[in-house]
Amino acid sequence: MRSRRELFTRLLTAVVEPPVQEARVPDPAMLPEYLRPPGAAGESELVELCERCGKCKEACPYGVILPLGPAYGKAEGTPAVLPRGGPCRLCEDLPCARACPSGALTPVPITEIRMGTARFDPAHCWAARGQPCDYCVQECPVISSSDGEKALRWRGNRPEVNEQTCVGCGLCVHICTGSEPALRIEPAWSRL
Repeated sequence: MRSRRELFTRLLTAVVEPPVQEARVPDPAMLPEYLRPPGAAGESELVELCERCGKCKEACPYGVILPLGPAYGKAEGTPAVLPRGGPCRLCEDLPCARACPSGALTPVPITEIRMGTARFDPAHCWAARGQPCDYCVQECPVISSSDGEKALRWRGNRPEVNEQTCVGCGLCVHICTGSEPALRIEPAWSRL
């Protein structure tokens, strides 16, 4: 039989020093897809150059740049945009890129931003199912300089992505009112 002191010591040790559990590494396919901010270097180069200083996050006037967490491995701490949570608003002067001291992000003209490309899934689109909805097309901020058309335009009863014009800002994903967005952004980079 154990003494009260032994029981108390064991209980206190269990609270202060929890048992070591095997670290779970999430399946990369289950992690949220992310975009890189405007002017990002290629993925490998960005991961190498980024100082993880957070200056781009601080400079973002909309607060949509976030550092990736430990589940993203080597990319932990690097800047990302999660469109469902908040899209890139394509600030004219790109304060995020201007704030970067390492060259992981560099200022580029708005016309040269390539964060990704929107992909449309009609199965989740209210308009494609005959419901009144045009939020994504109305809110698309990107207009082609060559033909004056938006990156997201109407084709029949549903939106169509102009892949030559779309910069992948994620506003269409963010604004989509469906519980599962009818649009997603395919990042311009590939995962490590």
